[in-house]
Formats: sequence, structure tokens, C-alpha cells
Amino acid sequence: MYLINEISKNLKSKKMSNLKMKRAEMYDQLVKLNTQYPGDKMTPSIAREFSKMCDSLDEINARIQIQEVEERLNNSDENLTPTLFGGSGKNEFRTSAAKRTLAEAFGMLARGERKKIDASFFDELGEKNGLREMRTEYPSDNIVSTQYANVFLELVKDDRFLSRIPTETITEGYYKIPVVTREDSPAAEGKANADAVTGTDTNFTSISMTPKNSYVLNRYHKDLIRDAGQRAKEAIWTSSKEAISKRLVQGIFYGSSSNAGEFNGFDNITGKTVYDTSGGSIVDYSLITRGARVLNDKFVDHAEMMTVMSPNTHQKFSNLRELSTSGSYLQLPEQIRMITMLANAQVKTDYSTDKTRLYMFRPETALLGLFGNFEIELNERYAEFDHAAYMIVFRSDFVFRDPEHLFIATNLPTA
Repeated sequence: MYLINEISKNLKSKKMSNLKMKRAEMYDQLVKLNTQYPGDKMTPSIAREFSKMCDSLDEINARIQIQEVEERLNNSDENLTPTLFGGSGKNEFRTSAAKRTLAEAFGMLARGERKKIDASFFDELGEKNGLREMRTEYPSDNIVSTQYANVFLELVKDDRFLSRIPTETITEGYYKIPVVTREDSPAAEGKANADAVTGTDTNFTSISMTPKNSYVLNRYHKDLIRDAGQRAKEAIWTSSKEAISKRLVQGIFYGSSSNAGEFNGFDNITGKTVYDTSGGSIVDYSLITRGARVLNDKFVDHAEMMTVMSPNTHQKFSNLRELSTSGSYLQLPEQIRMITMLANAQVKTDYSTDKTRLYMFRPETALLGLFGNFEIELNERYAEFDHAAYMIVFRSDFVFRDPEHLFIATNLPTA
């Protein structure tokens, strides 16, 4: 048995080495292609080849990440970290192509070539810069059914938290998602051949996604866009990404109970589990294990869970020691080492008096809808300053299909 296990390990190790070598070769080819055909030099045929190679790289990354997870599961002695996910679904070459596309759109507006970059024209710019029409990616299963939202998708995926939320591009005015809750699932039964089947039927319900409008206003000196080159692209990308991601993350966590132009965020979802810590201090990992137990009872595996908290709370967990303030750092209990733990500065720290919250949920239960109407228009010119203001308009919605997959701990102290 020992010999068989060793042979199996060696075969898996060889397979992993081959995959990593293939990934390195593919990465090198993409770097050369990206360097040889920058910006306007990328013809449609080269763009298609570039996009096909990006798909191949995504597939190899997915296979490597899955095998790494299997190795962690099979090696119980391995010291797993609480940030297991190795991939965020982000492909740096597609991100680079999206940056070029966005910067080119701003440049056309700055030079007065166009007054508005609508979804259809983004299609043309994206095609020229190597963004393809349709793809599915690991681990968050981002599905792009239209070119119109590709730049929008890359902006969203450039955020560490949002990249883990399944995302789908929607071209219609609304979108219905079929849902079967655990209580409404059919009951299987065993029957003899001559007996009638009397089991329960599946009761499908649905959740509708409707577009919620959001706006980002950017004001730049036109020389910045005309003359700054790559640094201008980075500045445009960073400012747009931060504004869009902040809007989306706040909507996912908080939203509005009336849902009037806002997401139905975590805080407003009915049917979730809420645990009031009553302001108690964090002295161990029992809060995480409590949340994990709640999700486990709803058939969510530890590897499927994610925990999001404020940086203050994350620091408290990181500073836990075996003897309060001295001794070695407290090790994570074995059963929760597979849970991803993220610190996000947008988790509020001003609930009541200096109180914050901790969110545990199954990311695959969530769905972020990106509607294809992603546009940029020249909003206003400031002739005396040679400035111009540009407005990005995007439409989105968020649903969480099963409230049982959400646990919120409230009244955590921030001090």
C-alpha cells in the first residue's frame, strides 16, 4: 500500500510539473505577443489568436489550482493558510487589453473625436485590443455572452473580493433566475415495481434581476490623456476601478431594504442567520467555527465558504496568542483552515457605537449581474482649465439565491 501511494504521489507530482511547464511556455508566448502587437498594432486575426491563448492559459491555471486543492485535502499535515483560493479568475493579459480599451475610449473623447462611447463602440475597441466575445473562467464562473461588458467585467474582477463572486453579463432588460430552496427540494423514495410513486414535487421559484443605474464622474486635464501614455492608462483604470468596485461592494453588503435603485444587500436579506456577539472580545476562533457550523448544517462545505470582515477584526484574529498577549500565535483549528478569510475596508465599523460585523457565506450562491449598457460620455468641458469631465454609466444587480448560506455576526467591537 505504501509503494502504491508513493507511485501515485510521484505521478501526480510529474503531472503538476508538466502543467506548470506548459503554463510557463504559454505565458512566455503571451508576453511576446503582447509586446510585439501593442495597442493599434493588434489586428483582428492577432486579437483572435491572443484571446484563444488566454483561454488556454485559463484552462491550465484551473487544472493546476484544482490539483493543488486536491493535494491540500490529501495531506492533512500540511499547514494550510486561511486564504486558500490561489486564483481570482483574473487574467493579466485580458486586464491589460481592457486597460488599453478604456484608455483609448477616454483618448477619443479628449481629442474630440467622439462625444460618447456606447456599448456597440466598446465592442469594436475591445475586439481590436484582444477581448473576445464569450468565455467561462475558474473559479468564479464569469460568463460573458456579449462583448459590450468585457471592460466592465475586467474592472470588476480587478477587485480581490468581487473577483470571487460569480458574475454574469445580461443583455436583456431583466433576468429571471430559477431557485429551489432546501425545503422545496423533492423527496426521493424507494418503491417496489408495482407501487405508485407518491413523492413530493420540486417547487421552483425565481428571483428577478433588474438593472440598477450607477454613475462615475472623472475629471482630467486633457494633457494627461494626450501625453502621459501608460501612466495615464493606469490612472484612468485605477480611478474607475476603485469607484466601481466601491459602489458594487457597498451594494452587496448593505444595499437598501426598499430595493429602490439599490441591491438587496446582505444586511437586508431575510432568512439569514444572525448571531449577536453582544460586544464580546475576540479571544479565539470560536466565532468562525460557529459560523462554519451554521453553514455546514445547510450542506455547505468548508472549502466553499468565505469570511469577510473589517481590517480591525482581521487584525484581532491575526494577533491571537495562546496565552492572551504572550506565547506563540494561536493556530487555526483544523476544520476551518480551508475557509477563505478576507479583510475589506468597506465593511462598516460604525454600526451603533464603534461596532462592526463579520460575514460568512457561500460565494457560489451569489450572482452579480452586469448589464451590457456600459458607456462613457463627455459630460462637461472646462475651457479655462483645459479640463474635461467624463461620466461612466453602468448597470448592475445582485442576488443571493439561498439565505441559509449566509451567516452574519453583529456587534463586534472595533477597538
